[in-house]
Amino acid sequence: MDLFYKPPKIIKKLFPGIIWDNDENEILITIDDGPSKNTGIILESLERLGLKAVFFCTGKNIEKYPDEFNSIIKAGHSVQNHGYHHKRMIFKNQRNSSLEILRTNKVINDRAGKYPVLFRPPYGWFNINTVKSASDNGMKIMLWTILSGDHTGDFSTVRRLTDSYLTSNSIIVMHDNIKASIIFDQSLEYIFKTAEDRKFDFSLRSNSK
Repeated sequence: MDLFYKPPKIIKKLFPGIIWDNDENEILITIDDGPSKNTGIILESLERLGLKAVFFCTGKNIEKYPDEFNSIIKAGHSVQNHGYHHKRMIFKNQRNSSLEILRTNKVINDRAGKYPVLFRPPYGWFNINTVKSASDNGMKIMLWTILSGDHTGDFSTVRRLTDSYLTSNSIIVMHDNIKASIIFDQSLEYIFKTAEDRKFDFSLRSNSK
């Protein structure tokens, strides 16, 4: 159901402090769940199109794939917090929510030399404890305008969602996982070309573009 891919307006109104759309009126590419053994594929696709992205990484995967994480940093992409274990935050109290955030903040800072300022709860699930924990740690929660559907491994889903919901201020979620890696390059290129056809721009581009 498309409510899963595109948050309804009522939810956005209930949580105005959460970032749902890009205030710069440009498209922002965000990539969840990595790093992984597939990160190189993603980095190559982004470089080919001259795009930079915001990578929402899990602390556990950063520790498991340190070389891939370093490659993200070296390529000049932004790295932000996606929790440590990639567990649904909706069931966590404030203490455990803060522990998930703080543990990953430390992992990122130890390796990138900078603390993240954005938090994206895994699966987009959150509660009031999640919101307060992020705020208390000086962070903002960023969700999305549209899920690309690349995690399904079905390019026809990505194409349909892009055609239907891509706007000039979209925050798009793509994924660093096995299913997404199969269609990632094709999906990103389709999003890129659709944006260009509609005269939309991207927030993060390489200097060479």
